[in-house]
Amino acid sequence: MVLISTDTLAKMKRKPNSLLVLIPVIGALALASCADSKDSAGEGLPRLSIAAAFYPIEEIVRNVAGDSVDVLGLTPPGEGAHDLELTASQVTSLETADMVFFIGDGFQPGLEKALSSLPASIKQVDLLEGLDVLDVVEQLEGTEGETDGEVLASGKDPHVWLDPANMARMTRSVASVLSSAEGLDADAIGAAADAYVTELETLGTEFDAGLASCESRVLVTSHRAFEYLAQRANLQQVAIAGVNPDEEPSAKSLEVIAKFAAANNVSTIFFETLLPPDLASVIANEIGATTDLLDPIEGFSQEDLNKGASYVVAQRSNLERLRQGLKCS
Repeated sequence: MVLISTDTLAKMKRKPNSLLVLIPVIGALALASCADSKDSAGEGLPRLSIAAAFYPIEEIVRNVAGDSVDVLGLTPPGEGAHDLELTASQVTSLETADMVFFIGDGFQPGLEKALSSLPASIKQVDLLEGLDVLDVVEQLEGTEGETDGEVLASGKDPHVWLDPANMARMTRSVASVLSSAEGLDADAIGAAADAYVTELETLGTEFDAGLASCESRVLVTSHRAFEYLAQRANLQQVAIAGVNPDEEPSAKSLEVIAKFAAANNVSTIFFETLLPPDLASVIANEIGATTDLLDPIEGFSQEDLNKGASYVVAQRSNLERLRQGLKCS
């Protein structure tokens, strides 16, 4: 509001031209006042609530949006993503979110059931779209058992995030959606996405160089979670328990895998976080190999998060363990 004193008005009455000069000034000030009110209203928009299905997606959103949004991580720390069952409080929080980023095609059935009943006003973004999703690789010839469990409804392999290139593509998708959201700074989001993608591309280059020359190109794992990484690095993944980490392999399967591992200079059998090392130890003992850990980065424990765990940190640790286990130069 623009205030004009009584004395000033009296003087303007004595000088009519002064009033004519002041009218445009008052108009300009009034417009500026309206603009300020509008800007204040824009700044006063409620913060967006963004739901992320599980850890890698949560990290992408936090890197792209920073502190400009409230991030709701749906998979609790230390728990596997596949078997997520939302609590009543999580469903309530999800119903008040502005958008949710997830991997569809049956990757998290419990979550997708909840998504199907959300209001149409909540934007749902399936980050599988735009990615090259791999078929599940056939079991090693001679092994037994079903390759079920952690498989998409289409029969594809869900572990797309373990190739840094896919993480970069998903980052671009998240940034594209958030950039168009009301109340967010599109330039800041674009710059943050660029920085994170650069970090992911650097990580991918490190994998390419670090695994280029190895004594063994066979990656024996407790279950089939690392095919995207294996294909990028030109490795052959052999899974002891197929795709389903709960599936117990038969004695015949263990014997076939042990012979194959021994014939391909395998000196390390890898197990993973969130799963016991028992299966890996069985094969390792059979061929005189050691065991080591690979992280599928589905979810860190709260203790790890408190210590600064991240996708890039975990992947660099995976790379070092692979280099040692495969005897890379």
